[in-house]
Amino acid sequence: MVKPQVSISPARAKSGDPVYMSATGCTPRSTVLSHLLRPNGTEYNPLRLRTDERGELTHKIDTTMLSAGTYEAWIEDEASKAESNHARFTVE
Repeated sequence: MVKPQVSISPARAKSGDPVYMSATGCTPRSTVLSHLLRPNGTEYNPLRLRTDERGELTHKIDTTMLSAGTYEAWIEDEASKAESNHARFTVE
């Protein structure tokens, strides 16, 4: 079974700059739960996102309302229940 992989670009951003999360290895044409952990260790409500026919997705993270610090993002493939790696990015 393929495990989903997420990557974040860029790894550092100023507040208000877009940050993009890309995911591969998900179930095609399905849904994933996108998780985002705050620097203080609490989690935002997960977002449900759709994958394309290749099992991939790109999601823009709006940093306007994020406070400075390091965030952690990952996804959970709802069809396979597989969890991706955890990717970090920093808001300055």
